[in-house]
Amino acid sequence: MASTFDKQKASCLAGVDLSRKGSIDAPITDIVALINANDDFFTTSSCSGRIIIVDNDSGGSVKKKGCRWVLTSHEAVSVDEVTESLKTVQCNAVFKFEPFIMHIQCRGLEHAQAMLNAAVSSGNRNSGISVGNKGKFITAIRSTQSLEVPLTSKGRLLVDEKYLQFLVSLANSKMVDNLDRIQRFFTNLKSTLENTSKSKVEEEKAPKTKATHDYSKPRRKDADQQTDNYEDLVCCAMFDCELDT
Repeated sequence: MASTFDKQKASCLAGVDLSRKGSIDAPITDIVALINANDDFFTTSSCSGRIIIVDNDSGGSVKKKGCRWVLTSHEAVSVDEVTESLKTVQCNAVFKFEPFIMHIQCRGLEHAQAMLNAAVSSGNRNSGISVGNKGKFITAIRSTQSLEVPLTSKGRLLVDEKYLQFLVSLANSKMVDNLDRIQRFFTNLKSTLENTSKSKVEEEKAPKTKATHDYSKPRRKDADQQTDNYEDLVCCAMFDCELDT
């Protein structure tokens, strides 16, 4: 009989992609395929990283819902592209670089930890694990490369061309580093999944032994610390991220 995790995975992978783009970004298609082919993981949302300019009327506060996207690129951009997109801005335009991010549901805590280790060792140090009330383990992978700069106010450009050139160069360099971290994560992930698979095979081959614990004996004092240790172990980093690629 299929477990709750297996049912959730089947339902998620059979669903419709509701993102703005409607498909997986090219730089991470191999990663997504590798994860979803494994019985113990599946991706719930992802973005390979992007450079965007949004136009909104919220006083400079960027909101992904209700704003107009005037530029979106998952690659490096040119100053000409940025300048051209700004010609259509009427309110408060904000230039942003958003790094690679991915949410992965894991079968158990040990699987979530393995995924987190692969992410952090690849340079994605803002990653963490969230634990749902019903035992749902999500590893959120992301780094600290974000960039957000206001460019216009009520349609009026606030910066000169020299600053735009600097901004575009900075965002493009972040994109190069971002793609490098994606490749490192892919390499580390393959190694992690191979080791996980080997451990599972060895565990299945190992002879089963009966528990020898004597439940008539008093409970050990250090057992009371399990709950606290459990919380420390998962780092309890909760994420609420709207992805709209």
